[in-house]
Amino acid sequence: MSAGAAIPPLVSVVMANFRGAPHLAAAMASVLGQTETRLELILADDASDDDSVAIARGIAQGDDRVRVIASPRNSGPAATRNLALDAAQGTWIAVVDSDDLIHPARLARLIAAAEAADADIVADDLVYFGAVAEPNGRSLLQSLALSAPMTLTPALYLRSNDAAAALPHFGYLKPLIRREVLAARRYDPTLRIGEDFDLVMRLLLEGARFLLLPDPLYAYRRHAGSISHRLSVDTVAAMLAAHRALPPMPDPETRAAAAAVDRQLRLSLRYETLVADIKARHWRGALPRLADPAMILRLVESLRDRRRHRAAQAGALPDAALPSPIPDMPASGSPWSLPPAPVAAAVAARAARDEGPPPQAPAWTHWLAAATTAGQKRAG
Repeated sequence: MSAGAAIPPLVSVVMANFRGAPHLAAAMASVLGQTETRLELILADDASDDDSVAIARGIAQGDDRVRVIASPRNSGPAATRNLALDAAQGTWIAVVDSDDLIHPARLARLIAAAEAADADIVADDLVYFGAVAEPNGRSLLQSLALSAPMTLTPALYLRSNDAAAALPHFGYLKPLIRREVLAARRYDPTLRIGEDFDLVMRLLLEGARFLLLPDPLYAYRRHAGSISHRLSVDTVAAMLAAHRALPPMPDPETRAAAAAVDRQLRLSLRYETLVADIKARHWRGALPRLADPAMILRLVESLRDRRRHRAAQAGALPDAALPSPIPDMPASGSPWSLPPAPVAAAVAARAARDEGPPPQAPAWTHWLAAATTAGQKRAG
Protein backbone atom coordinates (compact mmCIF):
# COMPACT_ATOMS: atom_id res chain seq x y z
CA MET A 1 0.00 0.00 0.00
CA SER A 2 1.44 3.34 -1.01
CA ALA A 3 2.06 6.11 1.48
CA GLY A 4 -1.04 8.09 2.20
CA ALA A 5 -3.38 5.40 0.89
CA ALA A 6 -6.57 4.94 2.88
CA ILE A 7 -6.54 2.07 5.35
CA PRO A 8 -9.40 -0.37 4.64
CA PRO A 9 -11.99 -0.56 7.43
CA LEU A 10 -12.10 -3.56 9.74
CA VAL A 11 -15.82 -4.01 9.14
CA SER A 12 -18.22 -2.98 6.39
CA VAL A 13 -21.80 -2.66 7.61
CA VAL A 14 -24.23 -3.43 4.80
CA MET A 15 -27.65 -1.81 5.28
CA ALA A 16 -30.31 -2.30 2.61
CA ASN A 17 -33.27 0.06 2.78
CA PHE A 18 -36.69 0.46 1.21
CA ARG A 19 -39.09 3.09 2.49
CA GLY A 20 -37.36 3.04 5.87
CA ALA A 21 -37.36 6.78 6.53
CA PRO A 22 -39.13 6.67 9.93
CA HIS A 23 -36.42 4.48 11.50
CA LEU A 24 -33.41 4.98 9.25
CA ALA A 25 -31.60 7.73 11.16
CA ALA A 26 -31.76 5.77 14.42
CA ALA A 27 -30.51 2.58 12.75
CA MET A 28 -27.59 4.41 11.14
CA ALA A 29 -26.74 6.18 14.41
CA SER A 30 -26.57 2.84 16.23
CA VAL A 31 -23.97 1.67 13.71
CA LEU A 32 -21.95 4.89 13.71
CA GLY A 33 -21.95 4.90 17.53
CA GLN A 34 -20.04 1.61 17.77
CA THR A 35 -17.00 1.33 20.03
CA GLU A 36 -15.27 -0.27 17.03
CA THR A 37 -14.75 2.83 14.92
CA ARG A 38 -12.84 1.20 12.06
CA LEU A 39 -15.97 0.74 10.04
CA GLU A 40 -17.81 1.87 6.95
CA LEU A 41 -21.58 1.99 6.65
CA ILE A 42 -22.86 1.29 3.15
CA LEU A 43 -26.50 2.30 2.85
CA ALA A 44 -28.03 0.81 -0.31
CA ASP A 45 -31.48 2.18 -1.08
CA ASP A 46 -33.92 0.17 -3.21
CA ALA A 47 -35.54 3.09 -5.08
CA SER A 48 -37.48 4.34 -2.05
CA ASP A 49 -40.16 6.94 -2.72
CA ASP A 50 -39.86 8.49 0.74
CA ASP A 51 -37.13 10.65 2.32
CA SER A 52 -34.72 7.75 2.90
CA VAL A 53 -32.00 8.85 0.48
CA ALA A 54 -32.10 12.45 1.68
CA ILE A 55 -31.80 11.28 5.29
CA ALA A 56 -28.88 8.98 4.49
CA ARG A 57 -27.05 11.59 2.45
CA GLY A 58 -27.53 14.14 5.20
CA ILE A 59 -25.89 11.77 7.68
CA ALA A 60 -23.12 11.01 5.20
CA GLN A 61 -22.26 14.71 4.98
CA GLY A 62 -21.37 14.64 8.66
CA ASP A 63 -19.52 11.31 8.72
CA ASP A 64 -17.16 10.22 5.96
CA ARG A 65 -17.56 6.58 6.97
CA VAL A 66 -21.01 6.56 5.33
CA ARG A 67 -21.51 5.68 1.67
CA VAL A 68 -24.92 5.93 0.03
CA ILE A 69 -25.90 3.89 -3.03
CA ALA A 70 -29.27 4.88 -4.51
CA SER A 71 -30.65 2.30 -6.91
CA PRO A 72 -32.68 3.74 -9.81
CA ARG A 73 -35.12 0.81 -9.78
CA ASN A 74 -36.72 -1.40 -7.14
CA SER A 75 -35.09 -4.82 -7.23
CA GLY A 76 -35.73 -6.37 -3.81
CA PRO A 77 -33.58 -6.81 -0.69
CA ALA A 78 -31.16 -9.40 -2.11
CA ALA A 79 -30.19 -7.37 -5.17
CA THR A 80 -29.92 -4.22 -3.04
CA ARG A 81 -27.61 -5.90 -0.52
CA ASN A 82 -25.51 -7.15 -3.42
CA LEU A 83 -24.91 -3.55 -4.49
CA ALA A 84 -23.55 -2.84 -1.01
CA LEU A 85 -21.46 -6.04 -0.95
CA ASP A 86 -19.84 -5.09 -4.24
CA ALA A 87 -18.70 -1.81 -2.65
CA ALA A 88 -17.59 -3.28 0.71
CA GLN A 89 -13.89 -3.11 1.63
CA GLY A 90 -13.82 -4.36 5.22
CA THR A 91 -12.21 -7.51 6.56
CA TRP A 92 -15.62 -8.37 7.99
CA ILE A 93 -19.05 -7.84 6.46
CA ALA A 94 -21.90 -7.10 8.87
CA VAL A 95 -25.60 -7.15 7.96
CA VAL A 96 -27.86 -4.69 9.81
CA ASP A 97 -31.41 -3.86 8.74
CA SER A 98 -32.40 -0.23 8.27
CA ASP A 99 -35.09 -0.32 10.98
CA ASP A 100 -33.12 -2.18 13.67
CA LEU A 101 -30.76 -1.11 16.47
CA ILE A 102 -27.49 -2.60 17.71
CA HIS A 103 -25.64 -2.33 21.02
CA PRO A 104 -22.61 0.03 20.91
CA ALA A 105 -20.17 -2.81 21.62
CA ARG A 106 -21.81 -5.37 19.33
CA LEU A 107 -19.42 -5.27 16.40
CA ALA A 108 -16.30 -5.24 18.60
CA ARG A 109 -17.55 -8.17 20.69
CA LEU A 110 -18.59 -10.32 17.75
CA ILE A 111 -15.36 -9.76 15.83
CA ALA A 112 -13.22 -10.48 18.89
CA ALA A 113 -15.13 -13.70 19.62
CA ALA A 114 -14.94 -14.86 16.01
CA GLU A 115 -11.23 -14.18 15.68
CA ALA A 116 -10.49 -15.94 18.99
CA ALA A 117 -12.45 -19.00 17.85
CA ASP A 118 -11.16 -18.87 14.25
CA ALA A 119 -14.76 -18.61 13.01
CA ASP A 120 -15.76 -17.37 9.56
CA ILE A 121 -19.31 -16.32 10.49
CA VAL A 122 -20.55 -15.00 13.82
CA ALA A 123 -23.96 -13.86 15.06
CA ASP A 124 -25.79 -13.08 18.31
CA ASP A 125 -29.36 -13.22 19.59
CA LEU A 126 -32.15 -11.00 18.27
CA VAL A 127 -34.61 -9.35 20.67
CA TYR A 128 -37.97 -8.54 19.09
CA PHE A 129 -39.67 -5.20 19.61
CA GLY A 130 -42.08 -2.90 17.82
CA ALA A 131 -45.73 -2.78 16.81
CA VAL A 132 -46.17 -6.49 16.09
CA ALA A 133 -43.73 -7.93 18.62
CA GLU A 134 -45.08 -10.29 21.26
CA PRO A 135 -46.25 -8.28 24.29
CA ASN A 136 -44.62 -10.70 26.73
CA GLY A 137 -41.25 -10.30 25.01
CA ARG A 138 -39.25 -12.79 23.02
CA SER A 139 -35.80 -13.34 21.60
CA LEU A 140 -34.93 -15.54 18.64
CA LEU A 141 -32.71 -17.94 20.58
CA GLN A 142 -34.80 -18.05 23.76
CA SER A 143 -35.89 -21.67 23.32
CA LEU A 144 -32.25 -22.82 23.26
CA ALA A 145 -31.55 -21.53 26.79
CA LEU A 146 -28.09 -20.68 25.49
CA SER A 147 -25.51 -19.41 27.97
CA ALA A 148 -22.30 -20.23 26.07
CA PRO A 149 -21.20 -19.94 22.44
CA MET A 150 -22.09 -22.82 20.14
CA THR A 151 -21.16 -23.86 16.61
CA LEU A 152 -23.86 -24.10 13.97
CA THR A 153 -23.22 -27.07 11.69
CA PRO A 154 -24.71 -27.30 8.20
CA ALA A 155 -27.21 -29.92 9.38
CA LEU A 156 -28.34 -27.89 12.40
CA TYR A 157 -28.61 -24.70 10.39
CA LEU A 158 -30.61 -26.46 7.68
CA ARG A 159 -32.94 -28.15 10.18
CA SER A 160 -33.93 -24.72 11.50
CA ASN A 161 -35.74 -24.18 8.19
CA ASP A 162 -37.93 -27.21 8.94
CA ALA A 163 -41.01 -26.10 10.88
CA ALA A 164 -41.29 -29.54 12.45
CA ALA A 165 -37.81 -29.33 13.99
CA ALA A 166 -38.83 -26.89 16.77
CA LEU A 167 -35.62 -24.87 16.34
CA PRO A 168 -35.20 -21.09 16.11
CA HIS A 169 -35.16 -19.89 12.51
CA PHE A 170 -31.42 -19.27 12.23
CA GLY A 171 -31.99 -17.57 8.89
CA TYR A 172 -33.21 -14.49 10.80
CA LEU A 173 -29.78 -14.01 12.40
CA LYS A 174 -27.80 -10.95 11.32
CA PRO A 175 -24.29 -12.32 10.88
CA LEU A 176 -20.82 -10.94 10.43
CA ILE A 177 -18.95 -12.78 7.66
CA ARG A 178 -15.26 -12.74 6.77
CA ARG A 179 -14.95 -11.02 3.41
CA GLU A 180 -12.31 -13.50 2.23
CA VAL A 181 -14.78 -16.33 2.87
CA LEU A 182 -17.64 -14.50 1.20
CA ALA A 183 -15.40 -13.61 -1.77
CA ALA A 184 -17.56 -13.16 -4.89
CA ARG A 185 -20.59 -14.99 -3.49
CA ARG A 186 -23.74 -12.91 -3.39
CA TYR A 187 -27.40 -13.11 -2.39
CA ASP A 188 -29.76 -14.85 -4.79
CA PRO A 189 -31.75 -11.95 -6.32
CA THR A 190 -34.71 -14.24 -7.08
CA LEU A 191 -35.36 -14.52 -3.33
CA ARG A 192 -37.34 -11.84 -1.50
CA ILE A 193 -37.64 -14.00 1.63
CA GLY A 194 -34.94 -16.38 2.85
CA GLU A 195 -32.03 -14.79 0.99
CA ASP A 196 -29.94 -14.60 4.19
CA PHE A 197 -30.54 -18.28 4.96
CA ASP A 198 -29.63 -19.33 1.42
CA LEU A 199 -26.33 -17.42 1.34
CA VAL A 200 -25.15 -18.63 4.75
CA MET A 201 -26.21 -22.20 3.99
CA ARG A 202 -24.04 -22.17 0.88
CA LEU A 203 -21.08 -20.86 2.87
CA LEU A 204 -21.52 -23.59 5.49
CA LEU A 205 -21.66 -26.30 2.84
CA GLU A 206 -18.37 -24.96 1.51
CA GLY A 207 -16.74 -25.35 4.92
CA ALA A 208 -17.29 -22.02 6.71
CA ARG A 209 -17.43 -22.18 10.52
CA PHE A 210 -20.38 -20.40 12.19
CA LEU A 211 -20.07 -19.26 15.83
CA LEU A 212 -23.33 -18.38 17.59
CA LEU A 213 -23.24 -16.24 20.74
CA PRO A 214 -25.99 -15.89 23.37
CA ASP A 215 -25.43 -12.11 23.61
CA PRO A 216 -28.80 -10.29 23.09
CA LEU A 217 -27.28 -7.24 21.40
CA TYR A 218 -29.43 -6.90 18.27
CA ALA A 219 -32.85 -5.22 18.64
CA TYR A 220 -35.03 -6.53 15.81
CA ARG A 221 -38.00 -4.36 14.92
CA ARG A 222 -41.25 -6.00 13.81
CA HIS A 223 -43.87 -3.70 12.35
CA ALA A 224 -46.62 -3.67 9.75
CA GLY A 225 -44.17 -2.81 6.98
CA SER A 226 -41.93 -5.83 7.61
CA ILE A 227 -41.75 -8.30 4.70
CA SER A 228 -39.60 -10.99 6.31
CA HIS A 229 -42.61 -12.95 7.60
CA ARG A 230 -44.96 -12.50 4.62
CA LEU A 231 -45.14 -15.64 2.50
CA SER A 232 -46.86 -16.04 -0.85
CA VAL A 233 -46.96 -18.56 -3.68
CA ASP A 234 -44.13 -16.77 -5.49
CA THR A 235 -41.88 -16.36 -2.45
CA VAL A 236 -42.26 -19.99 -1.34
CA ALA A 237 -41.75 -21.27 -4.90
CA ALA A 238 -38.52 -19.28 -5.08
CA MET A 239 -37.39 -20.65 -1.71
CA LEU A 240 -38.07 -24.22 -2.87
CA ALA A 241 -36.14 -23.66 -6.09
CA ALA A 242 -33.19 -22.19 -4.18
CA HIS A 243 -33.24 -25.07 -1.71
CA ARG A 244 -33.12 -27.62 -4.50
CA ALA A 245 -30.23 -25.73 -6.10
CA LEU A 246 -28.01 -26.03 -3.02
CA PRO A 247 -24.69 -27.86 -3.46
CA PRO A 248 -24.56 -31.58 -2.62
CA MET A 249 -24.97 -32.35 1.07
CA PRO A 250 -21.77 -33.69 2.69
CA ASP A 251 -23.16 -36.32 5.08
CA PRO A 252 -26.28 -38.39 5.89
CA GLU A 253 -27.42 -36.04 8.68
CA THR A 254 -27.38 -33.01 6.40
CA ARG A 255 -29.05 -34.94 3.57
CA ALA A 256 -31.84 -36.01 5.94
CA ALA A 257 -32.29 -32.40 7.07
CA ALA A 258 -32.46 -31.27 3.43
CA ALA A 259 -35.15 -33.85 2.67
CA ALA A 260 -37.21 -32.67 5.65
CA VAL A 261 -36.93 -29.03 4.56
CA ASP A 262 -37.97 -29.99 1.04
CA ARG A 263 -41.12 -31.62 2.44
CA GLN A 264 -41.94 -28.57 4.54
CA LEU A 265 -41.45 -26.16 1.65
CA ARG A 266 -43.67 -28.29 -0.59
CA LEU A 267 -46.32 -28.26 2.14
CA SER A 268 -45.99 -24.49 2.46
CA LEU A 269 -46.33 -24.06 -1.29
CA ARG A 270 -49.55 -26.08 -1.31
CA TYR A 271 -50.89 -24.03 1.58
CA GLU A 272 -50.02 -20.66 0.03
CA THR A 273 -51.64 -21.81 -3.22
CA LEU A 274 -54.77 -22.73 -1.26
CA VAL A 275 -54.84 -19.35 0.48
CA ALA A 276 -54.38 -17.55 -2.84
CA ASP A 277 -57.23 -19.54 -4.41
CA ILE A 278 -59.54 -18.80 -1.47
CA LYS A 279 -58.76 -15.07 -1.58
CA ALA A 280 -59.38 -15.03 -5.34
CA ARG A 281 -62.51 -17.23 -4.95
CA HIS A 282 -61.04 -19.83 -7.28
CA TRP A 283 -63.03 -22.63 -5.72
CA ARG A 284 -62.20 -25.15 -8.44
CA GLY A 285 -58.61 -25.06 -7.30
CA ALA A 286 -59.29 -24.58 -3.58
CA LEU A 287 -61.87 -27.31 -2.93
CA PRO A 288 -59.64 -30.31 -3.77
CA ARG A 289 -56.93 -28.93 -1.46
CA LEU A 290 -59.45 -28.45 1.34
CA ALA A 291 -59.88 -32.22 1.34
CA ASP A 292 -56.26 -32.52 2.50
CA PRO A 293 -56.11 -32.84 6.33
CA ALA A 294 -52.70 -31.14 6.37
CA MET A 295 -54.17 -28.06 4.69
CA ILE A 296 -57.12 -27.93 7.09
CA LEU A 297 -54.69 -28.16 10.03
CA ARG A 298 -52.59 -25.29 8.63
CA LEU A 299 -55.70 -23.12 8.16
CA VAL A 300 -56.87 -23.78 11.71
CA GLU A 301 -53.40 -23.04 13.14
CA SER A 302 -53.22 -19.80 11.16
CA LEU A 303 -56.60 -18.63 12.45
CA ARG A 304 -55.65 -19.50 16.02
CA ASP A 305 -52.36 -17.63 15.74
CA ARG A 306 -54.12 -14.51 14.44
CA ARG A 307 -56.70 -14.62 17.22
CA ARG A 308 -54.02 -15.09 19.88
CA HIS A 309 -52.03 -12.19 18.49
CA ARG A 310 -55.05 -9.87 18.32
CA ALA A 311 -56.10 -10.82 21.84
CA ALA A 312 -52.59 -10.24 23.16
CA GLN A 313 -52.34 -6.84 21.47
CA ALA A 314 -55.80 -5.76 22.67
CA GLY A 315 -55.57 -7.10 26.22
CA ALA A 316 -53.67 -5.92 29.25
CA LEU A 317 -49.93 -6.35 29.02
CA PRO A 318 -48.71 -9.31 31.08
CA ASP A 319 -46.50 -8.96 34.09
CA ALA A 320 -42.87 -8.90 33.01
CA ALA A 321 -40.89 -9.76 36.09
CA LEU A 322 -37.15 -9.77 35.55
CA PRO A 323 -35.38 -13.03 36.43
CA SER A 324 -33.04 -12.83 39.37
CA PRO A 325 -30.13 -12.57 39.40
CA ILE A 326 -29.66 -10.55 36.23
CA PRO A 327 -26.44 -11.74 34.56
CA ASP A 328 -23.83 -9.19 33.61
CA MET A 329 -22.30 -9.28 30.16
CA PRO A 330 -19.11 -11.40 30.25
CA ALA A 331 -15.94 -10.88 28.26
CA SER A 332 -16.41 -11.30 24.54
CA GLY A 333 -16.95 -14.95 23.60
CA SER A 334 -17.09 -16.11 27.22
CA PRO A 335 -20.03 -17.99 28.76
CA TRP A 336 -22.73 -16.07 30.60
CA SER A 337 -23.47 -16.99 34.20
CA LEU A 338 -27.11 -17.59 33.18
CA PRO A 339 -28.89 -17.63 29.81
CA PRO A 340 -29.48 -13.94 28.99
CA ALA A 341 -32.46 -14.47 26.66
CA PRO A 342 -35.18 -14.60 29.37
CA VAL A 343 -33.86 -11.35 30.81
CA ALA A 344 -33.78 -9.72 27.38
CA ALA A 345 -37.36 -10.83 26.69
CA ALA A 346 -38.54 -9.43 30.02
CA VAL A 347 -36.75 -6.13 29.39
CA ALA A 348 -38.47 -5.80 26.00
CA ALA A 349 -41.85 -6.61 27.56
CA ARG A 350 -41.33 -4.03 30.30
CA ALA A 351 -40.35 -1.48 27.65
CA ALA A 352 -43.81 -1.89 26.14
CA ARG A 353 -45.17 -0.69 29.50
CA ASP A 354 -42.63 2.13 29.80
CA GLU A 355 -40.92 0.26 32.63
CA GLY A 356 -37.16 -0.01 32.71
CA PRO A 357 -34.85 -2.36 34.60
CA PRO A 358 -33.75 -1.50 38.13
CA PRO A 359 -31.05 1.20 38.33
CA GLN A 360 -28.50 -1.34 39.54
CA ALA A 361 -29.16 -3.71 36.63
CA PRO A 362 -26.27 -4.34 34.20
CA ALA A 363 -25.68 -1.69 31.54
CA TRP A 364 -26.71 -3.95 28.64
CA THR A 365 -30.25 -4.18 30.02
CA HIS A 366 -30.52 -0.39 30.16
CA TRP A 367 -29.38 -0.14 26.54
CA LEU A 368 -31.97 -2.71 25.49
CA ALA A 369 -34.72 -0.99 27.49
CA ALA A 370 -33.92 2.37 25.88
CA ALA A 371 -33.79 0.87 22.37
CA THR A 372 -37.04 -1.05 22.65
CA THR A 373 -38.87 1.73 24.53
CA ALA A 374 -38.04 4.17 21.75
CA GLY A 375 -39.24 1.62 19.23
CA GLN A 376 -42.54 1.12 21.02
CA LYS A 377 -43.19 4.86 21.15
CA ARG A 378 -42.44 5.38 17.47
CA ALA A 379 -44.51 2.34 16.57
CA GLY A 380 -47.51 3.69 18.46
